Amino acid sequence: MLNENYLKYREKFLNYTNTDMNLELENDSQIYIAVFDLPFDDKAAGGNTWTLALAFGLNTHLYFGDGSVLVDLEKNTEVMQAMQSLFISAPQVLDKMKLTDDVSFYESKNVRAYLKTRKGVYYSELTDKTSEERFLAMLINNVMDSITKSV
Repeated sequence: MLNENYLKYREKFLNYTNTDMNLELENDSQIYIAVFDLPFDDKAAGGNTWTLALAFGLNTHLYFGDGSVLVDLEKNTEVMQAMQSLFISAPQVLDKMKLTDDVSFYESKNVRAYLKTRKGVYYSELTDKTSEERFLAMLINNVMDSITKSV
């Protein structure tokens, strides 16, 4: 069972706006929030889900299903570079994702990706079936690998 704080952290991050960030967006496909729900099987390591939460140029957080968090990860140069690479490259996959108003958490064995733009939140469950899904997974893995090296 997921900790209530985990769900609150995740929801608060997804509700963050570019106005809150004092960020002027250049176009409708500029991503400024990226949230990835990552399935994880080891309950001893923070529950059965982790969420990677990224705010353009500002924050890299990991939220764990048990309510624990890792913040300020962006202070590591490699993490910041991987985050920036994701934000620069991920707009390429938006046309293969669905706009959604429903960002509520649900369990899945697949990564759930939420990319927030001026137009709204684009969503996809990554099943490794398309080159776009594999590309986005590679970008996520680059961020996670840089985090692993930094902690």
